[in-house]
Amino acid sequence: MNNRAEFKALFLIVAIFIAACIETDIYLPAFPDMMAWFAVSEGAIQGLLTWNFVGICVASPLYGPLADAFGRKKPLLVALGMFLLGSIITIFATSLDQMLWGRILQGLGSGGCFTLGTAIIFDVFQKEKAIQALNKLNMIIPLIMAGAPMLGGYLNNAFGFRSNFLAIAFFVMISLVITLFSFKETLPKEKRMPLNVKSVLKDFKEVFCCLPFWQLTLVICLIFSSYIAFLSGTSVLFVVEFGMSKSVFPFVQGAILGGWVVGSFLLRPAITKWGIGKVKKIGLIACVVGGVELAIATLLAPRDPYLLTMGQPLYAFGANWIIGLYFPENMQILPHIKGTAASLITSARLLSAALIVGLTSALYNSTVYPLTAVVVGSLVLILPLLIMYEKRKATVPSA
Repeated sequence: MNNRAEFKALFLIVAIFIAACIETDIYLPAFPDMMAWFAVSEGAIQGLLTWNFVGICVASPLYGPLADAFGRKKPLLVALGMFLLGSIITIFATSLDQMLWGRILQGLGSGGCFTLGTAIIFDVFQKEKAIQALNKLNMIIPLIMAGAPMLGGYLNNAFGFRSNFLAIAFFVMISLVITLFSFKETLPKEKRMPLNVKSVLKDFKEVFCCLPFWQLTLVICLIFSSYIAFLSGTSVLFVVEFGMSKSVFPFVQGAILGGWVVGSFLLRPAITKWGIGKVKKIGLIACVVGGVELAIATLLAPRDPYLLTMGQPLYAFGANWIIGLYFPENMQILPHIKGTAASLITSARLLSAALIVGLTSALYNSTVYPLTAVVVGSLVLILPLLIMYEKRKATVPSA
């Protein structure tokens, strides 16, 4: 594949991902205003995030088998159609219940963007090329994500919280149009697998019984979930309880995402200089240092949002390196059923996020302690998982 073809493929994949990537972060700065407008509690407004993740979890396992049977384009168009319908509902919702239904539909569609976009990467790029493509996406997409809360904060302050959901609808429409007219099917008919219940159950059984796959999936889930829980929880805690300005908070979110962006830019040079094994260790150390800083800040200055956030860019930096290396490694464990594997990774990641965000919402007590417990607790689980995985891989290289 020449450079022009690679650029076009990356452009299409970014177009598929863009709306799904911003729909979580763009409206978080509007949480306090939405709480006031709908007259609901912090826990209730967090439902907009939780139920969106539930929608993604329900849909993601279905997109994998459908994509393996019918190709990538048709299921992707269905997903973007649902995503757009849900976005329209959120724009005009007059009650929180209507908004929740819209968010569920957005999740049902967004799950297709994540699952199918991931499968397309591994259709178009093979092995090392796929890792390089993911690294390039990890440079582009975080820039979009880092700008999302700042754009959302500006739109919320200037035009109200509904403008955030209008922006999501706009980006979904762009994704839909580009997919409809520019995307060419990446899964040839001869490589498709017939859709039948027995075959689907067999594929899922193979994935569920694969220990290395789930060790890495859990690592990815925990890192992602603690990150989302911190961002969503602080959107209310810092503004409502700690008095941070609504115009400042998006920049705090942007700083955390900035750590991810820096990690994306440095990942490839770091691999070239130190090798994959050392980069994995450095990424893990960065996460641990970020978590320890949060724990110390929680003990010494539990109401200082700036100190509480200081270590999170480093955590995001390390998380980028861990996910950037282990995610493609995970996809190669079961290369013959990439669609199913991608759908389960996505579903597990968002289900864990929904559960952990829901848990932190239930434990919300106007302090940072539940959020700190989530971040530190995740690290406590990640460390032994990675140690066991790496030891097993060293013993059984073909696993």
